[in-house]
Amino acid sequence: MKERKKEPLTTRRINGGAIFSGIGFLLYLAARALGWELAADGICIAFGVIAVLTFLAAAVGRQKDKELVSYSLLWGTGALALLLGGCAVLTIKMKLGL
Repeated sequence: MKERKKEPLTTRRINGGAIFSGIGFLLYLAARALGWELAADGICIAFGVIAVLTFLAAAVGRQKDKELVSYSLLWGTGALALLLGGCAVLTIKMKLGL
């Protein structure tokens, strides 16, 4: 029997991370709109980290195998990482008073 090598970077996992990050962005917007400042800050930071890690996984996957990750997936995860990651950095800066 051949042993199958587990591939940590699969399109399915990257797509799941992108969908999860998108849901996090919508939750962040909803929490901000409702005035739940503390919840919005926590959501922003948690999902910001996930979005940045998903983008890095997509970038590494694209570099290793161009057929694994499409440009639209790469740009989409990049946009989510920029939005959520930027909001997370600004939230942390504001909380620390910098």
